[in-house]
Amino acid sequence: MNSANALTHIHSLSRFPLPHHHRTQCVAPLSTSSSLRPRRRRTHRRKNTKLTSTTTTTTTPSPDGKLQTVIDLNDLSAQTSSLLHTLQYSSQSQIHKIVYSAKDAYEDLQTLITLDDDRRVIVSCRRSTVYFVGGLVVWSFVLVFVFRVLGRLGLAVRRGLSGSRNEPVVVRRDRSLGGREVVVGRSANVERNIRASSNPLSPASGTNAGVSGRIWKSRVRSHEKKLPKWWPVSVSQPGLVLNKEEYQREANRLIRVIMDNRTNGKDIMDDEIIQLRQLCRTSGVGVSIDTKNTRDYFYRASVDLVLNVCSWYVVRAPSHITSVEIDGEVAPQFVAGLAENIGLEKIHAARIVSAAVAARTRSCFLQAWALEMQGKHVEAKLELSKICLIHRTFPPEEFSPEMEMVARGLEKHLKVEQRELLLSMFAGVCSEESHRSATEALGLMPSPEGVGDLQ
Repeated sequence: MNSANALTHIHSLSRFPLPHHHRTQCVAPLSTSSSLRPRRRRTHRRKNTKLTSTTTTTTTPSPDGKLQTVIDLNDLSAQTSSLLHTLQYSSQSQIHKIVYSAKDAYEDLQTLITLDDDRRVIVSCRRSTVYFVGGLVVWSFVLVFVFRVLGRLGLAVRRGLSGSRNEPVVVRRDRSLGGREVVVGRSANVERNIRASSNPLSPASGTNAGVSGRIWKSRVRSHEKKLPKWWPVSVSQPGLVLNKEEYQREANRLIRVIMDNRTNGKDIMDDEIIQLRQLCRTSGVGVSIDTKNTRDYFYRASVDLVLNVCSWYVVRAPSHITSVEIDGEVAPQFVAGLAENIGLEKIHAARIVSAAVAARTRSCFLQAWALEMQGKHVEAKLELSKICLIHRTFPPEEFSPEMEMVARGLEKHLKVEQRELLLSMFAGVCSEESHRSATEALGLMPSPEGVGDLQ
């Protein structure tokens, strides 16, 4: 057959389609010409398509010139399983390698220091041990650093989501802390709720109280770390004392008895407090109380004793009072020396005394008004005289937070005219030196001219 007849025979055979198995075996190459390039269209997967075992996906042209893609799921599953098996084997081998390295390093470190026959100390280890220990230390630092960074990022995100960083801080004063300011919230709703409550620590209402409150807010921080004027400069120390160890044992025994009685639910006796102070003042020894709360409780009981003595002086000799003494020692010296004897900080002790004076002032004012309403004018003036003597013995500082709390508490129970009546009665039984503190306690401070909102 010549070449012309061969071409004619091939052309005639191309017009008839080949069987299916012949088409999959004989694939004509695609033309690179742009005019003969078929357009790609999405075709439905044929159900009877044979999956090849050599590749996962196969792209072949269909009889009508379209492209079809065949995905071998069995081969894909086999390759995925092989990859996972390889990763598992690799990770296990790495873990076993690390464990073996750690075990070898541990065994090597057990023989790090040896002693030879000449009694010489030899320090030796393998290089792999040094690498393992160094890598362990480095990775430990890296992990700690990463965890710290993640923790700080988490806190920053949490603060950012809360959105409360720029909100105003709501500050109130805690009576148990001697009038110190504490943060109670950052929301305006908290401030409105506190104003609506009947708590004496809530902000005062009224023009005069508001101005006084702003003055107190501007000056309260100056009183936090300053001793009051009545606090003695120094506590007198005894001279040469013989048998100081005997005094120390007696003081320790007495404080143990006091603490045991408190544990059993008994109150601290006044005689025990006075006896302890007498022992410490005579010998210059001190005692130690285990917990801070117990020490504060003992000191509050001692301050209450001093205030009760002041009230007793008023009842027994109201017109012959010069100074209050306990066991031959003036009251400020007594409380200051007792604080030093039990190891209490001076600032904290002064706050406890100021808080006790404020609480006694509030109760005496309320009791005086109750007696006045019952027509017992003499007894009411006697209650006011107690306040006078207490303020004379422990004069409150000007614009003190304790007197502010007293004023806010009394405003909840007494009207302005009632407090003005109490102030006039107080002026009749007490000298002018205590009028300022009583005026602050009653919340009747005059509005100073030119006082604005002090920040």
